[in-house]
Amino acid sequence: MDLRSLAGSGITALLVVLVVAMLIGQQLGQPIVLGFVLTGSMNAEPANMAPGDGFIAVPPAIAGDVEEGDVVTFDAQGLQGGGLTTHRVVAETDQGYITRGDANPFTDQDGPEPPVQESQIKAVALQLGGDTVVIPNIGLAAIAMQDAFGFAATFLAAIPGLGGLAEGNVGSSMVLVGLLLLGYSLVAEAVGGSNRRSGRDDRSRDRGGKTSAVLVLLAILLLITVPATASMVIPSGTNDITIVSSQSPSSNPTVIERGGSVEYTYNFSNDGFIPRIATVDAASTGVDVAQSSLTAPRGETASTTVTLHAPEETGAYVRSVSEWQYVQFLPAPVILSLHAIHPFAAVAAINAVIVVVVTAVYVLAVGLEPFRFRDRGRELSLSQRVRRTIRKWR
Repeated sequence: MDLRSLAGSGITALLVVLVVAMLIGQQLGQPIVLGFVLTGSMNAEPANMAPGDGFIAVPPAIAGDVEEGDVVTFDAQGLQGGGLTTHRVVAETDQGYITRGDANPFTDQDGPEPPVQESQIKAVALQLGGDTVVIPNIGLAAIAMQDAFGFAATFLAAIPGLGGLAEGNVGSSMVLVGLLLLGYSLVAEAVGGSNRRSGRDDRSRDRGGKTSAVLVLLAILLLITVPATASMVIPSGTNDITIVSSQSPSSNPTVIERGGSVEYTYNFSNDGFIPRIATVDAASTGVDVAQSSLTAPRGETASTTVTLHAPEETGAYVRSVSEWQYVQFLPAPVILSLHAIHPFAAVAAINAVIVVVVTAVYVLAVGLEPFRFRDRGRELSLSQRVRRTIRKWR
């Protein structure tokens, strides 16, 4: 493969990665690397994002504090039935953020959407020099794939074991496809190796098409690591709890007598197949966590006790608890040590383990030589094919 072909394959692989990442992010409710807009609500100055245009989605943990003028993707409650919405923050109040599409004459809060809370914000659009970095039309491919997926899911849902497709379980479906593709590669290599050893592959080596083994490996890694990353990043974040410091006690658990405290059980459930670790930490003053690290085996729930303290002064206060979840592909002490450095350090290390293990299995069993597909039809001339067809009709 020459340099031009290698560069072309690399660019194609990158575009596929970006489009699939946008698709999965849209399905899972968390932009991954890139986001895109579906409507024309941002198609005006200063963003000028037309339907299908993309943007670089920065996780809130990396972007830092949201400020007026930021373009954010948030999980809307009332706009168009709810779901991911990308609008600009135009004001910040005690109740939350006020948002508006650049092309809309009214704010979202003038309509059915309440003020946006920190916990609702899933990504912040990257800005350079005060201008949002817009990638024209890149989301159109993701929209087309999304429509095709929805169409195919209607039919595949009738097949036993694939009902999760119709329910939007894209992450599990991707992992399944990735594992099936890996299994197919291993079987194909085993059969191909047997044919070569018996000398049957030499005649047809140049008669079939070729598929890059590296691109197949990249597809497998993409199908496995993207959902794995999403399963760790999406459930993680900060949970805000508004309490009221009151003059007198109340049966309402969020109304606490001033100077007092209340305890509640914080549950962490693992609905997946792999053991998971969660870190639960206080993200504001007035919060104590009894046990910050929790481990939940497959199908089980781990719990800790969180204590909320009310100040002596009466009024409403926000108490925050942060949670990060990790699939346990590394020993728990290693994951917790990396989490102490930064949560994304732990996520990156876990993904690195997945990439190394899958790549090692693939390279050792399959190798990196191009896949060759034998075209049996090309072994016969046109006249031979016609005579064979006539004999079948007799």
